[in-house]
Amino acid sequence: MSDEPAGLGDRGRRMWVDSLAIWSLTPAHLVLLEEACRIADRLEWLDSILRAVTGNVKDDPAQLAEIPALLGESRQQSAALKALLAEIRQGQYGPSPATVDPTGGAGVSDLTARIARKQASG
Repeated sequence: MSDEPAGLGDRGRRMWVDSLAIWSLTPAHLVLLEEACRIADRLEWLDSILRAVTGNVKDDPAQLAEIPALLGESRQQSAALKALLAEIRQGQYGPSPATVDPTGGAGVSDLTARIARKQASG
């Protein structure tokens, strides 16, 4: 298991540990995971700010101006996290290599021909 990156918060640490428990990652993907963990922490921080701001809006309506910017940043961070996780998963489960049919067939037409042969013989 790789050493946990310095400076991660609770959410980022959980993500790091849980991810390494299920994925076998290359060094490049470990870098992506580290950034994903930092974004997860950042999202937690943004959420706490949003909760604090929206909880006090009745006391200070001027804080309403902060909410769209916070929501926008949260959406951007969420999109970045989603992209990083997709990249990590892609590296983990990348496209499987094409198999070569020893009879030389390929595609739907070959499948149709094999079904017809099987039906004729059975």
